[in-house]
Amino acid sequence: MKTGFVPITFEEYVELHLKSNPDTSREEITIALRGALEDYKKGAKCINCGNPIWVIGSAFAANMCFPCITGEAIPEDDYEIDEACY
Repeated sequence: MKTGFVPITFEEYVELHLKSNPDTSREEITIALRGALEDYKKGAKCINCGNPIWVIGSAFAANMCFPCITGEAIPEDDYEIDEACY
């Protein structure tokens, strides 16, 4: 499992995101998240360092890993789509 991430289902994350970002459309977040998840499943690597991408972060930024997106070394209670955790 990716160290430090809290696994969340795709559907649960979409609902959580919409609750926190009510101006975002369900379709918009679903398309972005599906694209990042598909990239992950195809073996996409961070464009900066070559590590596996963080699906949730990559839905909103380019395909990058958690440290390259956030500047933090490891996630602490940050979500990742469960399909990308194992």
